[in-house]
Parts: sequence; C-alpha cells; structure tokens
Amino acid sequence: MRRLVFVALAVLAAGGAWWLRKQSVTSSFGAYTDAQLQTLETGYRAATRPAPAPGTSALARREAALDAELSLAVLETERHRRLALRGLALIAVLATLGALLPGRRGGRRASGEEGRLVKAVGDPAVVLEGERHKAARLLGVALEAPPAVIDAALAAQLSAHDLGRLDGLAPDLRRVLLDRRQALQRARDLLVTGVARAPTGAAPQQ
Repeated sequence: MRRLVFVALAVLAAGGAWWLRKQSVTSSFGAYTDAQLQTLETGYRAATRPAPAPGTSALARREAALDAELSLAVLETERHRRLALRGLALIAVLATLGALLPGRRGGRRASGEEGRLVKAVGDPAVVLEGERHKAARLLGVALEAPPAVIDAALAAQLSAHDLGRLDGLAPDLRRVLLDRRQALQRARDLLVTGVARAPTGAAPQQ
C-alpha cells in the first residue's frame, strides 16, 4: 500500500513537472537564465517609473511603462513556473525513492539520498513557502490575510487589468494580460486553499 501511494505521487508530480517544462517553449523568457531574468527585472522596474524626458509625451511614457509592467508580469509568471517545476521534480524523485527502497532497511540510505536531493534542488516546504510569499506580494496583501481580504485584492487587481479597456491591443499583449490575470487567480488560490490551480486556456473575466 505504501509503495502504491508513492508510485501515484511520483506519477502525478512527474506529470505536472513535464507539463510545466513544456510551457517553457511558449514562455517569452523560457530561454533566459535566472541571472538574466534578474537583470531584465531591474530594467523593467526602472521603466515602470520613467522620469519625464524632454520631447517625450505623457502618452508615450505611459505606454512604455505599461509595456514594462506587462513584461514584468510575464517574467514573474516564468519564475513561478520554474519554482513549481523544481518542486514537483524533487517530489517525483523522492516519491520514486520511497516506492523503490525498502521500508526499514533502506531508511538510513534513503535519508541520505533525500538529504542530497534537498540540498541540490531545495526543500519542497521552503519552495512552497516562497511561492506563498510571492503570491501575497503579487496581490498586495499580507501573507496571513483572511480570505475576504485576499478575494477583495484579487477583484481589484482583475478590475485594473480589465481586457475590455484595452480593445485593439496587439494579440501578444492581450496574451500577456491573460497570463497576468491567471497568475493573480493562482496566487489567490495558493493563499486561500494552499493549492494553485493549473492554468487554463483563458483567465477569469471581471
């Protein structure tokens, strides 16, 4: 029975990791390293607070800031994807070890293997806690905020990213907005239920 549980957990985690890895192909930042993402984030954050420049209209500055904000949203989504991928990969490996190793005889050996894996990939509990901190920051709420406050923050964020206000926007930018809305919804789910739902084809409408 124990092995069946471990096998099921390994299959589910591996399937989730495989799906997340496939998403790197469609991600605008999938080919970038973590260091490059950090550099890009610094530049985008600076662009969201542009200083007035001679000969630059307010509309042009606003459009540049909006582009930077949308790029930041996609970049943050890519970081969430990578953290989730690493966490699921670790869970899959540990579950596989749990299914293959004997219950008691291999206890000490399994502990050593798990310790090395945790050191290399990261503790799943720590990864999950980091995800919750990012979700709270994305929604602009405290980590332990009550569900009502989190839902109100989600509604405000979705209203600010209402697709109806951006008619005529280029398809790639509309997709960025959809990704942003999905990230907000997953952040809400992670904080309220402890589990972020899998992305769907379209974000919830407000």
